[in-house]
Amino acid sequence: MKKCILTLATALLLVVPAAVSAQGFGLAARAGTLGVGPEAALGLTDAFVIRAGIGLMPFEPTATIDDIEFTLTLPEKWISIGADIYLGGAFRIGAGMLFKPDDPTLTGEIVGGSVQIGDVTYTSTDVAQLTGTLDSKDSAPYVLIGFGKHTSTGIGLFLDLGAAFIGEPVVSLDATGNSTLIGTSEFQAELRKQEINIENDLGSYIKVWPIINIGLRIGVGGS
Repeated sequence: MKKCILTLATALLLVVPAAVSAQGFGLAARAGTLGVGPEAALGLTDAFVIRAGIGLMPFEPTATIDDIEFTLTLPEKWISIGADIYLGGAFRIGAGMLFKPDDPTLTGEIVGGSVQIGDVTYTSTDVAQLTGTLDSKDSAPYVLIGFGKHTSTGIGLFLDLGAAFIGEPVVSLDATGNSTLIGTSEFQAELRKQEINIENDLGSYIKVWPIINIGLRIGVGGS
């Protein structure tokens, strides 16, 4: 984590050293839907600040619903690069790009009972595990509103609220269990039906990744 902070800060200082002196810069740590990690910000003017950050996902949420143990694996990391425009005080609007190396997956371990796939219900003897992947673009534009100025002198809190537009993702399902059953064209057809059902149920919600971040920042040289 410290290495990431130093890398971001050094890059900004090398690119625009005069602006750092005039308008300030800031370092921050954030936590939220883009993971946990560092940010660095550089003020090009008092109202225009560029910002870059890296968020790591160090946890995998789990839950058991109807005899199925679910594990959610989020993208390993998010990298954000963008700019904030301050409209007065610490209130700002922002936009930029998000980058991720992989896609979120949801794994369901069927520990008892049964599971419906497509139009057919299967027992845990037939299907032991289902894994769903939300395949989407590696990069996505984002917009947000925020509170807190990264380059203001001193220590303070900040908040980001926004959305990244990941486009039209595709749901992919894989199953493990009875290899004789899973390898059949009939089962694979039911798996494809279930993928379509999930996409239809989620609708436009899967096109947007929510941005909710809260963090602590330290600014130097800003107003």
